[in-house]
Amino acid sequence: MSDDPRLQRGFELRVRLARVVVAVERVWPAIWPAVGVAGLFLAVSLLDLWHRLPPLLHVAGLSAFAVGFALTLWRARGAFGGVGPEAALARLERDSAIPHRALRALDDRLPEEVADPATRALWEAHRARLARLVGRLRLAPPRSALPARDPWALRAALLLLLVVALVDGRGEYGARLRAAFSPAVAETVPPPAVTASLWVTPPAYTRKAPLGADQTRSTDRLVVPAGSEALGQLHHLPEGLDPTAARLAVPGSEPLAFTALGPGSGEAKATLGESGRLAILGPDGKELAGWTLEVVPDLAPTVSFLDEPKQTHRGVLRIAFEAADDYGVAEIALELATASRPEETERLPLAKTQPKPGKFASAAYSDLLAHPFAGLPVRMRLEAVDSIGQVGKSGPLEVVLPERQFRNPLARAVIEQRKALVATPEQQPQIAGRLAALAETQAAAAIGATVPLSLRIAALRSRDAETREQRRAVIDLLWEIALFIEEGTLSQAERELRALQERLERALAEQASDAELERLMAELQEALDRFLEELARQALAEQQDPAAREQQPMQPVDPSRLVDRQDLQRMLDRARELMRSGQRDAARQLLSQLREMLENLQVARGQQRQSPEQKALSDLQKMIELQRNLLDRSHRMQQGALGDQQRRQEGAQGQQGRQGQQGLQGQRGRQPGQQQGQRGQRGQGQRGQQGQGQMGEGQPMEGGEAENALPDSPGRAAAEQEGLRRALGELMRRMGEQGMPIPRELGQAELSMRRARDALGEGDPGRAAPPQAQALDLLQQGGQAMLEQMQQQMGQDQGPGPGREPLAQGRRSRDPLGRSQFNDGGWDPRGELVPEEADLGRAREVLEELYRRSGERNRPPIELDYYKRLLDRF
Repeated sequence: MSDDPRLQRGFELRVRLARVVVAVERVWPAIWPAVGVAGLFLAVSLLDLWHRLPPLLHVAGLSAFAVGFALTLWRARGAFGGVGPEAALARLERDSAIPHRALRALDDRLPEEVADPATRALWEAHRARLARLVGRLRLAPPRSALPARDPWALRAALLLLLVVALVDGRGEYGARLRAAFSPAVAETVPPPAVTASLWVTPPAYTRKAPLGADQTRSTDRLVVPAGSEALGQLHHLPEGLDPTAARLAVPGSEPLAFTALGPGSGEAKATLGESGRLAILGPDGKELAGWTLEVVPDLAPTVSFLDEPKQTHRGVLRIAFEAADDYGVAEIALELATASRPEETERLPLAKTQPKPGKFASAAYSDLLAHPFAGLPVRMRLEAVDSIGQVGKSGPLEVVLPERQFRNPLARAVIEQRKALVATPEQQPQIAGRLAALAETQAAAAIGATVPLSLRIAALRSRDAETREQRRAVIDLLWEIALFIEEGTLSQAERELRALQERLERALAEQASDAELERLMAELQEALDRFLEELARQALAEQQDPAAREQQPMQPVDPSRLVDRQDLQRMLDRARELMRSGQRDAARQLLSQLREMLENLQVARGQQRQSPEQKALSDLQKMIELQRNLLDRSHRMQQGALGDQQRRQEGAQGQQGRQGQQGLQGQRGRQPGQQQGQRGQRGQGQRGQQGQGQMGEGQPMEGGEAENALPDSPGRAAAEQEGLRRALGELMRRMGEQGMPIPRELGQAELSMRRARDALGEGDPGRAAPPQAQALDLLQQGGQAMLEQMQQQMGQDQGPGPGREPLAQGRRSRDPLGRSQFNDGGWDPRGELVPEEADLGRAREVLEELYRRSGERNRPPIELDYYKRLLDRF
């Protein structure tokens, strides 16, 4: 039996599987009509079509389905016969491409009486071939004959009908199937339950998430903002009930009628403004669903002054305020009224803000120098407006508005007439005459034709002005004329810069497009360049004008308060990068800091004549650089000495090795050793030259000549260390004579320099490095102390003064030379949430992830709506 191929592994299993496949291919086409009849019956039953028929037709329909089902099964009875081995082997032969019915020969036997060896050998070869055929048997899956019997693909239509029936009858499968087999009670099948649903959508400005039907169905108490929209819907109303008869009961108003959406469905919408009982009433007046409603009112915003307004160095009023609102403040404005006429108020917008719930503090800048009330006592109030227009006001504040002091006599005369026109408008003819007289003066003609012509036009308009608006136009024109006389083109550049700053801040608050923000940033860059150029040109003209220097005496400049053009450019670039990454709030904070710097910007004067404190600090800066240079040279000399010693030891070991090799290898071994020695000498010579060049580069420049080409040595470094020690002593002596306090660290640095000089004089640069490092650290500490003393002195001398911001005290985060990470009066990001570079990268990743998720339409609609609101905000 072991030589029978049918006993090979898996053969019998393949035969059984082949019989199953053949049976399926026979049975499935035969029973398909019966399956179609059963599927059609199931679809009709799940669609609940039986209850629409009278009992007699219901019984007839059931009988027709039963007869059809039995008849189709009777016709398919022939397909249920068994499948024999012959059919299974034939299927295997066809799928495995085995010709000549070879598998049928598995049952053949060679008669026992055949004893011919050749015949038996041929028989064994035949059986071996059959065994190989069994090993490669393949069985294909069943192939349906339905496409030939159903060319119109009615089976697909039946499947689609079943899917629709399953969806329509969800939750009622059992009841509908029982009703299909019960003709007597078919008409009493209970209708679908009436469903009442409620959706609540808060106002968009609140940024509250809407409440869906599932959320409202699971609670009986709702807390929503005032102004929320409620949407009630009814579905599956019984036939004969009009959905328009249903009502939505809303607190504080009459019940609202539903509008029909279709048979048995309707909806109603209402705006929620009061607390109470919210209910959906059916057509019969019964409550189908109800909730206890609590409406949270939208309170008016509050605003107050943080401190008294302060005047910047450029005359702009800085107003610090604190505002709060339950859903965010949209706008801050300033209300002004003169003390003599408090009923006549004027409203000036201060800032457009991005509404955020809660309290926030900020500062706004308002240029009131050109205002008609400039220089007059006024009553000032702050006004906060929320997203729906509610207004909150601060308490009154009595202040005197800042007034610009003009140096040019002609400009002062024009401003005097402007004030007279504001105070005594009834004297317009006399004011017009004085303006015309100013146009004929020699001072006006010397400036150019523009000023006399403008003054004549102002005189004519002042004489003919009849309304308040016309007089205001003349007042504004006189201000422009005075500014042009005083500053020329600088005032124009300054106004353009301020206007662009306000437009950019407004665009950020109003969520403008990226293209619009890029355009405004480019215009701001150009306006800033023009302003700085005009400012520098004016400063140069004042330095060359003796009269201007006398009017504005030079004052000592705190190095920690200096800012250059590169600092301003870096801030502008950083703000642009923040906007591109979607962090508009941080960009707005940074632009606000930039504006604060520009408003407090003054051209540094006094560079040609330093104060004694500045001269001492400058000399100390040079000493720190020289001491650092000496420390670096000591390290290099120490490394060079260690390198020479190591090379000498290697040379001695190489000489001993070559002598040993000469005794063993003779002349042949000496030649490579000599070549190696020559290469070593050349390498040492090259390294020596390179080392000298490196030490020369680190040496200081003295006497205007480059002495770095000379070889360095401990003796020369000792002489320079002694010279630096004497210079430090001379500096301390000069400070003592001038009455300046001498920091204790400078005296300790002088002692450390003396120890370093002694070590260098003994030719030991390694021992000189620690005291040199200590001296460098002490010099830096002494410079820090001198800088803080100078800042305190400047704060006392320059003081806050009336209407000016006080100077900030010295900070610890500075080096002794005034080079600080944060500039007083300028860009100080501490306390502000301005992100760093890593934060910007993280923000970009989050933004890209939001875009990716919002593009996946298979996510739930409520999640996609959340992503959309986030992207609209950022």
